Parts: sequence; C-alpha cells; structure tokens
Amino acid sequence: MSPYQSHTHKVSVVMSLYKEPMRWIREAVESILAQTFRDFEFIIICDNPDYTEAISYIQGLMAGDPRIRLICNPTNIGLTKSLNIGIETSCGEYIARMDADDIALPERLERQVAFLDAHPEISICASNAHVIDAGGKVARRDRYIRKTDPCELIISNILAHPSVTMRRSLLQYRCSLYNEDYPYSQDYELWQYMLRKGVRPYVLKEPLLLYRKSEVQISAKKKTQQVECFKNAHRTLITGWLLDRGIIREDDCNDLKKMLSCACEAYSHIDLKDKADLAHIIYVLYFSLATYDWKYAFRYLADRNMIVFRIRFIFTFRLFVSRKTRRNRTGFN
Repeated sequence: MSPYQSHTHKVSVVMSLYKEPMRWIREAVESILAQTFRDFEFIIICDNPDYTEAISYIQGLMAGDPRIRLICNPTNIGLTKSLNIGIETSCGEYIARMDADDIALPERLERQVAFLDAHPEISICASNAHVIDAGGKVARRDRYIRKTDPCELIISNILAHPSVTMRRSLLQYRCSLYNEDYPYSQDYELWQYMLRKGVRPYVLKEPLLLYRKSEVQISAKKKTQQVECFKNAHRTLITGWLLDRGIIREDDCNDLKKMLSCACEAYSHIDLKDKADLAHIIYVLYFSLATYDWKYAFRYLADRNMIVFRIRFIFTFRLFVSRKTRRNRTGFN
C-alpha cells in the first residue's frame, strides 16, 4: 500500500515532464487544476532534475494546493519508469493519465468518472480529442471519433494515451502497470496486454482533450525506436492471442502463412465472443503478407470467411494502397 493512501481521492492524475516548454507545462497543469471534478490528487514526476524552472513552478503551486505532489527523479529514467513510480505512490480508485504538453478540457474528469461509475464492465475510458499544434491552434478536430471499436486495437492504437482514465484494479494483472522493456509506445503495449486479459476499453465521443503534436516532442524525435516498440507489442499480441486459444503452436510464430492458415481454419468454430478479434487478426496477417506478395491482397477479398465484410472499409482500402504506405504498419513487416 502506498504511504499516501491514508487520505484517498477518487482520482489520481499522473503526469511526467522532461523538457517540455514552460508555457506548455503551465497550460497542462492549469487545465487539470481547473477541472469541474475536484476529488483528485495530482502527481507530477519531473524526470529532469536540472529543470529548476519547472520544479520551482510546481513547488509554488503545492504551497496553495495540497492535492499536488511532486516527485523529482535524481536522474533521467524515461517516461515508462516515471509513470510506474507515480502510479505506485497514488491512492485513487481511478488513474488518469496526462501529458505535460496537452490540455485537458474542464469536464474531462467529471465525464470519465461518471462513465466508469455507471459502467463497471469497462476498465479503460479514453475520449475523443482535438489535435493542436505547437502554438495551441486546432489542427484537426475529432481525431479519435471514428475509432471506438476495441477490436481495432489489434490493428492500430485507437486510444489517445493522455485522454485515458483507468481503474486501479488493472494492477491485479501486473504490479507495474507499464512494461519497462518499452521505453516508447508503452501505452500501446499496455492496451495490447489488457486486451489479451479480456479487458475492454471505451472511447467517449465527446472531445475532452487538446492533444498536441509538434516536432519537438519525444514521439517525433524518436520515431524509429517508437516504431520498433510498437511493432514488438503488436507482434506479441497477435502471436499471444493465437497461442492462448491453441490456434497455433510456438513453432508457428515465425511462419506467417501457417499462422494465417490456422487462423482461417479456426474462424468457423471459435467462440462467438472471439470472432471479431480473430477477424481483425486474419486481416493483419493478410495485410502483412500482402506487403511482400500482392496476391495476398486479392486472396483477402476471396477469403471464405468473408473477412472483408467483418471490418471497416478503410482497412481494405489500406490493403491496396502503395507498398510504402503499407510498410511498418504491423509487427510482421
């Protein structure tokens, strides 16, 4: 039990900062403090002991608001480990993620807490988001509005990490929520892991976050490493899901054609609750093979299980666009 749990809050907001501009940090912090829902603690991890301006700013806020706690790492240890440290010291029934360069809209926590309270079968609640640029101007509205089917996590990351509020009970599946073998794409690895455990997310259609995309962000600077982490998580999900259900054997994990054949064979008799997931896995395997051999794109259309009708049209479209667009989209390419 955390030493801070003598006084509990409904929500623990966990945010890590590193070298984000002070203007962005202020906007992020102030957006949490301005929430209409007030029963929360705000845990901020500074992963840059030399960032004295940010540390002084947060310490000044702490003097007037006991809900704020600052953890300063003695050295830079990375986002994944920093988040785990913050979660380990938290006390809330729900854990809300926040990034130091984003802006939470005022009713974010209120809406997500109400939804999770009303839907005990849902453990991960994300929201729609508007994308903003470095200056705070909205560059794209409703970025996640059409991606609400949890099966689509098998294909891509449909959850905006800093929009997520999740139940503390997820810690029953592993003590450290984020896998520290993943310095990047740690969120996608977590969603994939929880999907295999039967945990289902939900995306609120209402935009509750302004999600910043900029060239100075870690995800833009470390794109190659991020892609590799994403692909590792993706491959682990696909092979693990098929192994868990006895559809393939360990020896089959490096044989895409064998995996596809076994998955197609299993589709007709698998439990109904698993059919949608398996349809998306079959699509991923066709997609991966089509990257190397065009004939698999057309075999996908003629698949006897009619997978083309089981998933959204946009994925079929991607199957037939250029090789460059298809490259690096799955863990098998």
